[in-house]
Amino acid sequence: MERIWLVNLSLIFLINLNLLSQDKIKQKREELNQLRREIKVLEDKIKQAQKEEKITLELIDDYEKKDNLLRKLIAELKRQIKENEKTINHLQNEIYKSENEIQTLKEQYAGYVKALYKHGRTHDLELILTARSINQMLIRTVYLKKFSEHRKRTIDSIYTMQVRLKEQKDELELALLKQKELVAEKEKEEMNLVTSIKEKKEILARIRKDKQNLQVQLERRKKAIKELEAVIARLIEEEKRIKQKEEKARKIEIPKVEGNFAKLRGKLPWPVDDGKIINHFGEQIHPVLKTVTLNYGVDIAVPEDSPVKAVADGVVSKIFWLPSFENLIIITHDGGFRTVYANLSDIFVNEGETVKSGQVIGKSGDSVEGSIVHFEIWYERQQQNPEIWLSKR
Repeated sequence: MERIWLVNLSLIFLINLNLLSQDKIKQKREELNQLRREIKVLEDKIKQAQKEEKITLELIDDYEKKDNLLRKLIAELKRQIKENEKTINHLQNEIYKSENEIQTLKEQYAGYVKALYKHGRTHDLELILTARSINQMLIRTVYLKKFSEHRKRTIDSIYTMQVRLKEQKDELELALLKQKELVAEKEKEEMNLVTSIKEKKEILARIRKDKQNLQVQLERRKKAIKELEAVIARLIEEEKRIKQKEEKARKIEIPKVEGNFAKLRGKLPWPVDDGKIINHFGEQIHPVLKTVTLNYGVDIAVPEDSPVKAVADGVVSKIFWLPSFENLIIITHDGGFRTVYANLSDIFVNEGETVKSGQVIGKSGDSVEGSIVHFEIWYERQQQNPEIWLSKR
């Protein structure tokens, strides 16, 4: 009886689990579809611009936004593939267990059938009649009845387990089919990303030859610098508010960062393994336009897709996108210091995440200025010259 109850309970659990899984799958599917809709909007916008031959910096922005969405879509597909692998492994283990349980039950029942064939029903009657007392006879009668009921339950258990096994195998077939579809989707979107990056490179090459676009890029950079200043100012104010609340309530936990950033002056590791500074801190003369621009950090020329690393322990305060800076990360360190990493093609960390010195946080991308990583250091609201802080090479 206990075995049947456990089997039925397992079936109820599997049904409820399956319903929850279906809801989760539906939600994930909607998230993927929403990403695809956003990508389609940008693709249509890009096609229209190309049709009208509008080769502008805004077109590059659209490519960058589309590529970011494609990377997000691919990352989500990878997560779903990983989750599905767990489901497949779980189902395979459950099928193995079910097959073993059925085999055990069948062996038990085969033993009973063999005994019945050898001794027949007369053995049961003989057992009752040879009882030494009425009391023993009653006990043996009850025992044989219970044993008969147990045999029936064994047969019922075998049938129930076989039904469960079939359901598990059907579910496994669906999971394997879904896995095949997910892998195909991921490969397709990866190809789309490769194509998009190639198209973007071709557009960038044309823009770099256009002085008018270069002038627009300088204006965009100036605007982006002001936006970055505003973001850092907001982060400082938010940090102050959190500290004030902590002092009042003593309940809010602020991520603690070990180390002392100020002591790293002149010894700070570089954010990239290889690279050369092509645009220095402060006023710079544009090589083509010959105009004076202000650089609040340094631009390091690197091979495209180079790993970008955190230069010190810290907490990721902000991840966002800005025209001319593209994908950008701000990391807060101890003592009021912050570092900025821009012109990234991909990001591997999340806001609020604690990072260690040397941890890869993203990879470099291509831009109007070429394949560079833009790096800044701030103390409160004051820009620091990164070359004074970075270790000598």
